[in-house]
Amino acid sequence: MSIPRPKVDKGITLLEARIGVRKGFIRRLLKEDDWSFVIKLHAVFEAVCTHLLLFHFKEPELSEVFSRLELSNKATGKVAFLSKLELLDNENRRFISVLSELRNSLVHDVRNAEFSLTSLATTKEPEQIKQLAISFSPYDTLIRKFPYDPKMKLGFGPVEQKHASIAQVVERFKTNPKVHIWAGGYNVLISLVDMYGYSEYRQWAKSNPSTFHDAL
Repeated sequence: MSIPRPKVDKGITLLEARIGVRKGFIRRLLKEDDWSFVIKLHAVFEAVCTHLLLFHFKEPELSEVFSRLELSNKATGKVAFLSKLELLDNENRRFISVLSELRNSLVHDVRNAEFSLTSLATTKEPEQIKQLAISFSPYDTLIRKFPYDPKMKLGFGPVEQKHASIAQVVERFKTNPKVHIWAGGYNVLISLVDMYGYSEYRQWAKSNPSTFHDAL
């Protein structure tokens, strides 16, 4: 199967620089074997979430503390911090959590190097496959939540709704699970790129409460 060469947003290139990997690292994950793909994609989220937390708190002394936090611990993990800070929404958090579960099931035994995403996407029970497909496509979930409203002129139209339908999401996952997971992860990373700006806004609002309230 040929590997697609997706066009990568400039924000992703900036993100790669922020976490200290070479330009194109995230796109090249598609060329990895399935075991390496899962572990490296998870490592990207570890690094990005740590960097975003450090950016938000602006306390370099916390670097080692944040680096040691588990990524997806629901009470004390990095995603728990980001969620409380409103820097990570529920669907994106779910993606990272399910990715962490998959990574943790693979990382401690080198025999899992033969792991196959295709097997994962085709041999489980239909409901499990469905839930994995949905969890790994958070942007499609967002589309389904917001059908187009002609009065408000907001939302996603019929073409987008059809593409994001659960049936099509499941079919894409079963057909090419690596690309499906990569695309879902890409969308989460784009959201995290946007959260740098939102973090700055929150810090500004906190430092300028009177100006903030006047603006409201």
